[in-house]
Amino acid sequence: MESSFLQILPVEIVHRILDCLSIKDILFSFRYVCKKFYSITDIYNRLTLDLSNHSSQTSIHRLYRLISPENVGTLILRNSYYNNELNDIDYFFSFNDIHRFTGLRFVRLDSLTEKDFRTVIHHLTTLSTFKSLSIFDRRILKNDTIILLSKVIALQSIRELDFDISTRVLNEISWPNHGMYRKMNLNLCSYTQWCHILHHSANLRIASITKLDMNNIAKDVACNTYKQLTSLTLNCIQCPIDQVEMLLASYPSLISINLTLNIISSFENLQRFSQWEYFIGEKLPRLKTVRFRISSPISRSQDFANIKSIIAAFRTSFWLQHKCWYMQFKYVINNEGAQFIINSSVDGYVNLYQEFETGLISYFTSTRKDDDGPKMHNVWNAIVNLPRVTQAICSRRFTMPKYYLFDNVIQLGLDIDHFDDWQRSSSFECLSKLINLSQLKEIYFLLSCKATFEASKINTILEKAINVRTFGIKNNGSLRDHTENQCAAISPQIEHFIIQSPDTCTMKVIAEHVEHISTITFSCNWSSSTNWTEIIEWLMEKGKKFSVTDDYRSIQI
Repeated sequence: MESSFLQILPVEIVHRILDCLSIKDILFSFRYVCKKFYSITDIYNRLTLDLSNHSSQTSIHRLYRLISPENVGTLILRNSYYNNELNDIDYFFSFNDIHRFTGLRFVRLDSLTEKDFRTVIHHLTTLSTFKSLSIFDRRILKNDTIILLSKVIALQSIRELDFDISTRVLNEISWPNHGMYRKMNLNLCSYTQWCHILHHSANLRIASITKLDMNNIAKDVACNTYKQLTSLTLNCIQCPIDQVEMLLASYPSLISINLTLNIISSFENLQRFSQWEYFIGEKLPRLKTVRFRISSPISRSQDFANIKSIIAAFRTSFWLQHKCWYMQFKYVINNEGAQFIINSSVDGYVNLYQEFETGLISYFTSTRKDDDGPKMHNVWNAIVNLPRVTQAICSRRFTMPKYYLFDNVIQLGLDIDHFDDWQRSSSFECLSKLINLSQLKEIYFLLSCKATFEASKINTILEKAINVRTFGIKNNGSLRDHTENQCAAISPQIEHFIIQSPDTCTMKVIAEHVEHISTITFSCNWSSSTNWTEIIEWLMEKGKKFSVTDDYRSIQI
């Protein structure tokens, strides 16, 4: 009998396949396919045992009969102290001697009882191949438990630490003088704690901190320099820009930065950030990758010339040609006020289907690879939630500006979440006061509600937006009633029709009935996958010309 393809693969390749399977699939199914798979399973030493406080006694008993503890490379135990009933983790400690798990390389401990936690940690101190420890437990641990944890951190084999633990426990850990770990993730720590950890972490290269407390920084501590770090991620940082600069200047060897600054205290901080071309050149000369999200509250009366000056600072050769770092800039108006946001971007290109910020109105622009200076300076895009703007005006939470906030808005997205409200004539008047419709080139309907698309409503806007040639719809169920009639009624001034996430039936109907438009593009959401096979076969049968993008995310007819 001819061997199957899997049976003739090298053992190393089969092991890579097993890396993608659960322990139950490996031991209950794959193991019994044939004798070769049975023997391969016996020597496979990268099993992942993931247990929680859920009880499934039958499968657990069967699993423990088949498992070879020395073949378990990853152990995940979580949530035992939330459940007083006998559960999988209790069975684990009653049926297995933890010391038999000699091949552990990765362990995650999530909210265990301290007795169980100490049992596992004590065992890890005896392993010479253990590499990665992850802990989620914000309780105050006993001193003897913290001593054991300190011994694990000091292991010569340890390479990665991921801690979401109490800052008090973090304080009491005895950090080794020359820790071997190269990567560390911390949920919460103070700047003083962080400097103390760095002082004992000569081999640390990659660090990530979700919440770094920058309060009460001593000047003598802040002057220290740590040259070992090459990558740093900081989230939810709330402090003035001068403290951020002081922090980053302490790590002159950084190659990569991922920085999220929320609620910077003043608009002047953003102006300071726009001068980072000089700061980076002087303090971070090795920096190659930057990812930023920096936001600041801003007065609606803020001089927009200042905003434009910030944007212009990122259109120099340093950002666009030398570093190839691109930015998106968003001015978001909501009920509480306005906010200015700077986001790093891979290429600077704007996709209205994805550029959502919660608010009444969002204006945004970007720097791009093909930025040609003066022409790009005044190009803006906007997303307007018409129903909410109308409601905010009625409740006096929003005052209509006396002039257009941003000139030359070429793309407009209408975020419609209450369709009936939007159809009122006052909404059209409101829109024309917010956006200079005559300058628009593209309009998109971003329908958050299950509302039926009506071409007549689009045409009402297009009568005033005479230069619009591209119209798009984020489907969301809106194209379900009389689709062929509605799409066929779209104004003849539209040359390009773009629809996101339509079903195959809708695509066929539109392709057959919309004949006055030059191109129709169907695209799928980045979070979903689309198989174009059926529509491609249908288009070929109908003799229609089409093309599919290289990334297979859209098809154009």
